Amino acid sequence: MNETFAEQVSTYFRHFRNELEITNKSTYTIISYNTTITSFIEFVKQYKTPLSFESFKKIDLMNFLEYKNEMLQKQSELKASSKRLYVTHLKTFFTFIQDNMDIEVKISKIFKVLIKTPKRTPKGIDDVNCQKFLNYLNAIPFNSFTNIRNSLIMKILFYTGARRGELSNMKVNEETFIDKGQYYIIRTIGKGDKERILYIKKALIAEELDAYKSNGFTNLSATKNGRIMSGSEIYSMINASYRRAGINKEYSGAHILRHTFAKHEYAKDKDIVKLQKRLGHANVNTTMIYADPTQKEVERAFAEGL
Repeated sequence: MNETFAEQVSTYFRHFRNELEITNKSTYTIISYNTTITSFIEFVKQYKTPLSFESFKKIDLMNFLEYKNEMLQKQSELKASSKRLYVTHLKTFFTFIQDNMDIEVKISKIFKVLIKTPKRTPKGIDDVNCQKFLNYLNAIPFNSFTNIRNSLIMKILFYTGARRGELSNMKVNEETFIDKGQYYIIRTIGKGDKERILYIKKALIAEELDAYKSNGFTNLSATKNGRIMSGSEIYSMINASYRRAGINKEYSGAHILRHTFAKHEYAKDKDIVKLQKRLGHANVNTTMIYADPTQKEVERAFAEGL
């Protein structure tokens, strides 16, 4: 029923994707938009109500979110953060169409959607499993390029609070890893395509960097064949490392290393503004979740006061 509209969306998305690339949006931003719009096209094809850009309504947007929820094929519902991301992606895409294709879209009515996101609790690795991870990290044998690369990736994630997406195009050279004596300043492109500075002790990664330089490796997350690892490949590599380290299966992915870094850094000096800068948060309110004690910390403080 909506094949023509689906073809229109596909055509306009090619133009939109070109703009994302020309304006140097990150690889992960482009992939994220591609995932949302591709799902939207599949939704349009099976949707029973006739659609066009001019006739698209908020109820159609809500039905798309429900479609995404059903596609998960899980007992749990689509996360609020995912719903907000899909709405943001479609709003940006529809605004692009309205501005460039001379099509009238009811942006303000369609996307006037309030999706409440529950207060987040940072889920860093607990102390016992964190020690297991460090023991594993320190024992990785440097007998292959893969091991050297994996060690460097995981150490940067763990010791700097880097996001996984910030590693995708990171070069291993003197312009990116700036030698400051006892530590390196690492220049990378963060969220919103803004340059971000990371800090790490030289001794932690000196051996890996020497191996990269002596063997002519230039891209941090490259494979043996020179291809850049995808986000899912990094995710799988880190999960495999967790299992080898004997870490509980409740922990997965790269972002939990960023949470762990943040919790440890805040515990050192309780400076929330400094932590905001280290994490690259645009708003300090995002960083404030690390200043909120967990229930275990509240209980420990109570017990110590008895």
